[in-house]
Amino acid sequence: MMAVFVKNCERYAAFLYPNGENSGRINLYCKDGYRLYLIFRDGNLSENTYNEDIKTGVGYQPIDRYSDYLDLVRNEKPIHVTFNTSNKNYVVYASGEEVGEGEM
Repeated sequence: MMAVFVKNCERYAAFLYPNGENSGRINLYCKDGYRLYLIFRDGNLSENTYNEDIKTGVGYQPIDRYSDYLDLVRNEKPIHVTFNTSNKNYVVYASGEEVGEGEM
């Protein structure tokens, strides 16, 4: 049975790790206690996961996508997260903002 959560992102935290491997992380904290942790690294990526008990999905992306996601969550509002808990696919997106809003 396919289960999907769609939540507004209320805040985020971003990290770049200086441990010798190219890696970073963006945590998206969503409404109703849902979370999506995006892990960015070089090389082989792990499979996405979802833990229903703590309402947390973990998704993996190549490190070269880190700045794209960070730009999105920093500069666009509102941010939404859709996570399919069956196949572990996710989407992070902005919608509902006026075109060119706040830009001159």
